[in-house]
Amino acid sequence: MTDWLRLANEIHADSLLIDGHADTPQRFVDEGFQWTSPDLKGGQLSAAAAREGGLDGEFFALWAEPSQWAGRFVERTFQLLQGMEDQIAAHSEALTLCRTASEVRRAKDQGKFAALLGIEGGHSIANSLDLLREFFNRGVRYMTLTWSNHNDWCDSSGEHVPRHNGLTAFGKEVVQEMNRLGMLVDVSHVSDAAFWQVLETSRVPVIASHSSSRALTNSYRNLTDDMLRAVAAKGGVVMVNFNAAFVDETHRLQWNALHDERAAAETRLCELWRERGKPMPYREEIELAHTFLDRAPRPPLQSLIDHFDHILRVCGTEHVGIGSDFDGIPAAPVDIDSAADLPRITAGLLERGWQPEALRGMLGENLLRVLDQAQA
Repeated sequence: MTDWLRLANEIHADSLLIDGHADTPQRFVDEGFQWTSPDLKGGQLSAAAAREGGLDGEFFALWAEPSQWAGRFVERTFQLLQGMEDQIAAHSEALTLCRTASEVRRAKDQGKFAALLGIEGGHSIANSLDLLREFFNRGVRYMTLTWSNHNDWCDSSGEHVPRHNGLTAFGKEVVQEMNRLGMLVDVSHVSDAAFWQVLETSRVPVIASHSSSRALTNSYRNLTDDMLRAVAAKGGVVMVNFNAAFVDETHRLQWNALHDERAAAETRLCELWRERGKPMPYREEIELAHTFLDRAPRPPLQSLIDHFDHILRVCGTEHVGIGSDFDGIPAAPVDIDSAADLPRITAGLLERGWQPEALRGMLGENLLRVLDQAQA
């Protein structure tokens, strides 16, 4: 009998493995968490977990949570950026900032973890192309155009009543300026209308840094098969999100059924933090969400494998990647507790008949190719 997990670990050791999205910068700033900590302390990503899972690099997301940081989006984004820079300085023997694919490859050769930077949510640039350029100059190499909130120039999949019917004229300017800079345009979180307008506007391939398949799990955060094919046709990459509610329909329905109760509990928690005069750290929201998992249990690992398998078939092996959303999701499927468990996904795909060479692109080469194309 083939030992699929052993083979997966061998493939990871011999490949460049890059994850497209993690929210760990909040932990650095809000919790004082250190990249080289031997203990995950409730999180999903660290130097030790990455090493165990064969993960060579990560796009760390700078995300200004819109309700807690209302009116202070730019301040929070710079705070998270500074937090990343402080980690890189403090752990320079283990962590290095990378802006290009060649720098990622050099980091692996040097035995260092490649830290790439992305902004999650266009509200962080406060409608300023000058700010966009400043973030680029500090190392940011992608921007997710929205989060779950509409902003002043792009509609989100998280609000069902459109504000702009997609992108505004300024939104198209943002996409064009990102193209000019060589910053990847990320369509995860955007509305369906905005998605199609972005693909029409962008001169280079785009990415979906953390989105799964809507054909399998009916969430507007996921992409339809037509969308998957369109990203691939433009030469881009779709990176599969691990959020349990995006990869398993049964769990999604159970989770949504608890929405009102979860929202009420979250409101009470926010009030406690407001009384302290501080924004509520996102870790508090994650820990609160965990208390509901007994009534919306984590789905099986096979649900996540189903999404990889489906998107590989629809997009082709050159247009799929990994977008875990580590440290930003309430729960991943069973057996995916941290970056150390990434080989389980590769093992599951090998068991379904995918060949090692077909998976190497998914593990990281596809994302690096698109980064090269955007910067060219």
